[in-house]
Amino acid sequence: MSKMNPHKSVNFNRNRPTRLEKESFLIICEGENTEPEYFKSFRLSSARVKTISYTNKGNAINFVNEAILEKNKRGKDFDNYWVVFDMDANTKQDFNRAIQLAKTNKFKVAYSNQAFELWYLLHFGYIQNKMHRRLYKRKLDELLPFPYEKDKETAKRMYAELLNKQGDAIANAARVYNEIGNHHSPADEESSTTVYQLVESLNKFL
Repeated sequence: MSKMNPHKSVNFNRNRPTRLEKESFLIICEGENTEPEYFKSFRLSSARVKTISYTNKGNAINFVNEAILEKNKRGKDFDNYWVVFDMDANTKQDFNRAIQLAKTNKFKVAYSNQAFELWYLLHFGYIQNKMHRRLYKRKLDELLPFPYEKDKETAKRMYAELLNKQGDAIANAARVYNEIGNHHSPADEESSTTVYQLVESLNKFL
């Protein structure tokens, strides 16, 4: 019987960790301060955050149409194209059409019904009932160690302030999203958001 070479069967690669290849993102935001400053704070070198100007500000369909033009200019520059926008004062029909239009044009959609600040509030707990956006500031003023304002300086502080609660926010947002309906009409699913899906996508590459 031949002697077994004790070194031959050793697999030196078996425990080597595999690194996920970093994907690129273009995140196009409707807002000028709140959403862009939050996503810039991820410090992911392969992610770019862009705001765009468009006519009839606040109309989700006009925003998505402008985002489509931007995407077409970029071609295949990015692996992932996201749009970030809110229900706000859009009609239900316009909001649903904007989401569908974005998806048809190969965007992933981080929407909030009614506004992005809902994502902030989900860091502090599960929200089961409808909450109008005019209540967001009052709630955030109670929960944050500083007054909440929709300005650039406040927006720059939010990611770091909420980071240690981000896991809770993802769980709460996903729970609301999974329980609130079938998503055929996101406009009817008040106090839900898909922002957590974009956050999860970015976190994979940090």
